[in-house]
Amino acid sequence: MFVEFDTLPEEARVWVYQTERALSTAEQQVVLNTGRNFINQWASHGEPLAASIKIFNDLFVVIAVDDRMLPSGCSIDASVDLMRGLGSKLNLDFFERTNVPVFSREHITLVPLPEFKQQIRNGQISQDTMLVNTLVPNKGGLSDWVIPLKNSWLSRYLPQSQGC
Repeated sequence: MFVEFDTLPEEARVWVYQTERALSTAEQQVVLNTGRNFINQWASHGEPLAASIKIFNDLFVVIAVDDRMLPSGCSIDASVDLMRGLGSKLNLDFFERTNVPVFSREHITLVPLPEFKQQIRNGQISQDTMLVNTLVPNKGGLSDWVIPLKNSWLSRYLPQSQGC
């Protein structure tokens, strides 16, 4: 059952799907309408799930579910199928993970991972460069999902300091 995103608790589980380019207004409407229709039928073991869908920064589709109503593996698979279907319909890949969302001056740039690594080596990207953390586990994490590179899983690409 669809509920407004803002009414879900901070502990609501989220899945963040990053697009490969900014969604147009028309594409956003398709995503939101299709997502709402899906969520109105979404259930776990026959029990409706209180859930929502929202688009952030024209690039991130977030599905959230009240985790007091635990989604089953099959219901999670159904949400993945939703996103695959939307990707086919819109000619987008919501599962492409090789673009790093770099945040600067209120703008997000998607940097291909090989270029991102090169920019680290060249000093264009530092440990303090801000990134969007698409791995947040819950709705509360969305309030501070812009984090420095040094605090992300991508920190493994930073040069290691040489010890004594």
